[in-house]
Amino acid sequence: MAPVQPVSPTTYALLGLLGVRSWTGYELTSQLRRSLRFVWPSSEGHLYREQKRLIDLGWASVTREPVGKRHRNRYTITPAGRSALREWLRTEPAEPRLEIEGLIRMFYGDQGSVEDMVRSMDATSRMARSMLDTLLGFVDEYLEPGGPLAMLESELEGGGQESGVFHGRLQFPARLHVVALVLDVTTALLADIEASLRSASEEARGWRSTTDVRLTPLTRKRLTRIRERRSGKTSDG
Repeated sequence: MAPVQPVSPTTYALLGLLGVRSWTGYELTSQLRRSLRFVWPSSEGHLYREQKRLIDLGWASVTREPVGKRHRNRYTITPAGRSALREWLRTEPAEPRLEIEGLIRMFYGDQGSVEDMVRSMDATSRMARSMLDTLLGFVDEYLEPGGPLAMLESELEGGGQESGVFHGRLQFPARLHVVALVLDVTTALLADIEASLRSASEEARGWRSTTDVRLTPLTRKRLTRIRERRSGKTSDG
């Protein structure tokens, strides 16, 4: 008998979307990649496999809808799925993970050139900035006249508008309070990554080589500044 695979956060991420409304398989994949790709990236193939797993677990049901001469699958959460989602939300989350290739290159930077190290840091900083700009674009959209926040405010007395279309995309104004929390944390992390890499790059540009032992006093200063983060203190320069 094949071993039972543990249920991954990706499975629960899809289940959470189904808790909002029913979706076709394509809609589920597209919505998850748009909403969570910066905090929980998954390949398209993996997301489609996880949709089938929801059916196997009994957490979702599927119906086939005719689309012209073809059919598409529409997934709907089941009572067992809602129960599983609530139970998962009560559990302790896994340790946060950072997967940044640029940091691996920095870690082994003493085996390459200063130029290569600086180029890698600059590229990673630019990518973090690009990701940040994408999320800030979402925020601009939410704040636009007639956008999700305006939808919510206009329906406040009635308990909020559950969904609506804005710029051709389905929006969920009634969920904006939790979306804003995630955006706040994610944009802060990306801004810190960009700024930290930019600072590190500026320092490395002054190195004669990546193995220069005369860098020791500066390294001590940096490590001391890092240690001060434990108490929230800031260093002088």
